[in-house]
Amino acid sequence: MDRLGSVTRQETAPVSRFAARVAIVAFLLAPRPASAQTSALADDPGRAALGAPTPDSLARLVLARFETGTEAAFDSVFTDPLGRRVLQAAVQRKLSREGGAARVLSVTGDRAVLLVAPLARTGSRHGISSGGDITNRLRRLSGFYDARRIDGVWRLGPQIPLDSGNAIHAQHIHVALDPGHESRIVDTLDLTVGARHGFGARLNSDVQLATVHLDGHDVGHQLAGGILWVDAPPRPRSQLVLAYTIADEAPERPDTAQVPAAPAGPPVFGALENTDAWLPFFGYDSPNGFALLSVTATIPAAYKLTTSMPQTERVENGMRIVHGESMHPRFILSLIYDKDWRSTTTRIGDLRFETLVAPGFPFSHDSLATLVAREYALLTPRFGEPQAPSRYLVVVENRALKGSGFTVRMNNAVVSGDAVTRIEELTLGPSDAFAHEVAHGWTMEASSFAANFLQEGWASYVEALVLGHLYGPQYEHAMWERIRTGYAGGQDRAGFLGGFEGRQSILGDPDNGRIHYTKGSWILHQLEYALRPEVFDRGMRAYVQHAGHGANGYREFIDDMSRAAGHDVSPLVMPWLTEKYIPDVDGRVVGRSLIVTQRQPTPPFDLPLDVELLTSSGGSVRRAVHLTHAADTVDVGSVGAITDVRVDPDHHFLLKRHWGDTVRIQLRAPDAKTVELSGAFASKPIAATRAGDIWTVEIPLTEGRYTWYWQVDGKQPSNDTMMADAKRPAGDLDARAGVLVVRPVRRLPDAAAR
Repeated sequence: MDRLGSVTRQETAPVSRFAARVAIVAFLLAPRPASAQTSALADDPGRAALGAPTPDSLARLVLARFETGTEAAFDSVFTDPLGRRVLQAAVQRKLSREGGAARVLSVTGDRAVLLVAPLARTGSRHGISSGGDITNRLRRLSGFYDARRIDGVWRLGPQIPLDSGNAIHAQHIHVALDPGHESRIVDTLDLTVGARHGFGARLNSDVQLATVHLDGHDVGHQLAGGILWVDAPPRPRSQLVLAYTIADEAPERPDTAQVPAAPAGPPVFGALENTDAWLPFFGYDSPNGFALLSVTATIPAAYKLTTSMPQTERVENGMRIVHGESMHPRFILSLIYDKDWRSTTTRIGDLRFETLVAPGFPFSHDSLATLVAREYALLTPRFGEPQAPSRYLVVVENRALKGSGFTVRMNNAVVSGDAVTRIEELTLGPSDAFAHEVAHGWTMEASSFAANFLQEGWASYVEALVLGHLYGPQYEHAMWERIRTGYAGGQDRAGFLGGFEGRQSILGDPDNGRIHYTKGSWILHQLEYALRPEVFDRGMRAYVQHAGHGANGYREFIDDMSRAAGHDVSPLVMPWLTEKYIPDVDGRVVGRSLIVTQRQPTPPFDLPLDVELLTSSGGSVRRAVHLTHAADTVDVGSVGAITDVRVDPDHHFLLKRHWGDTVRIQLRAPDAKTVELSGAFASKPIAATRAGDIWTVEIPLTEGRYTWYWQVDGKQPSNDTMMADAKRPAGDLDARAGVLVVRPVRRLPDAAAR
């Protein structure tokens, strides 16, 4: 397979280190510049609904419809479905919509390139929405667009990706952090500009630009709606120098006057996180945005700081100077700091493992090191070294993340929030959030629209492997059942609603939606079964080793798996990415023939299945059926009398299920006025019926494992209560929550299949 080669630092355009150093020092020490003003173009509501007479009036029409129009009015001029979702969300959340800015970047005959950059704000800090939130919220709408003149009318076409023809090869970053006030940043980017309409990148909309130099000269530019545009001519090598500031967000105001104000002075901790968009980047799934990164950050010496990469540090004149450098291409950084951190470092083979946590953190350095060592020992022999060959991993307590456990991976950093209480959860889960975040190191450089399938799906797949390795196969199986119910639908104890079946596909959701955790992980799980573990492992090793060498998305993943298998595995993968439905497979016996069908409203899937034939003697016989069409027939005349058929009895595939049982769940609540049952089987609570002091819900459920909890008089139990009650014996009438395992007792009506 041909892959685009990455550009090494030695291949980039030479940099005047002295000149760059002078510019950096001058900017970091200079007084804060005045705010730049970016004027929005006036709207033009009188134009035709589907187009406009000129490219300029078309751009203004789109912004006007975004600012004041209904969803239907905006949709009439804007066709991209991902951008339409942005307006829909703004309307639903009652955000303040602003026309923003627009620009005609080029016109060639009947084609033009437009820059459209609206704004959508919400009050979050002192009534001002953070620039990072705005940039992320608008990333599927703000950008470059193709426009065409058809029958004399200019109409908006699809969005042109920011990385079309453009690439970032390296970023050399200097940051002066002044906690509680602002951060001053100088970023030197080594670029390829191939697009005739210039260079564009996403950047925090609250940035105050001081300098924009291209190859040593001032250059035309615009920052609006989270898009930085630079009037850069096409060149194979260019250097862009940006100097700017970002003000720290003010602390949240207390809800009442009785709450004491926060003490004066700088904050104890804080962060510039990767999702704050504080560095220019194309997007979270762009292969052309992976660059070699180096960062030098200064902060008062009272703070410790991590760059989320391998780093060194020193203290001079009361300032801590930290230098971090990527050993392979990355696309964005996090800077996290804290006055109270304690640093501890351990060697785990070739891996340098560090923890940066405040006193009182509930897990010791040694206990975390043990878990990391076990996971690396499990994964490395199978899948090779992770996509972080720097051999450095740091666990960071980010106290600016409120109410979070181990939920974030930022480059080489596994990050927890301020309320981590457990590593894993084995009762209502099972789950292992820490193992999930460590696992990200193997596929962090995945790109393309299915990047989150290869990132989050992979991490969930590994999470199940680790649970099985540590606690036994029953926990691994239970996790796959939990993930399955999360895909199929239902409401978990956090109120998350699943139900992706028939509504959403992986390639139809390029953002970080939960379908990637559920259906995405099942793709890997069933591919391992279909190809055999040794072939799957060989394909994964090849995919991981290609990190940092151009595009590394689902197509490259399929190519690597195909080479490992010796045949094209696209039929085993692509339908799971493109389709909104999972296979609905069933079997029946007619005479001497077993007929296996798939009836979902999609083209047939490629399914190497096991089928269990139940016989009149009470036994069973297995047959392998490789189903690639809507139906297939197998001669089973030698088996004898067959009473029924079960497809995929060991649940190797994410299929619609047809066997199960009717279950009854009861609660003793004599003083309750209303009782409802919620769980991983219903999209909304189910009202219970009352007989004396006992409330009952009776429903048919397909075979599987389901969590459930009672809502009594509109209140759900606390997490601690649910965890404790789930350990009670089955059928305990006082339990407010539990786990229900449904066996394949009988065939359910098609209406109950799921």
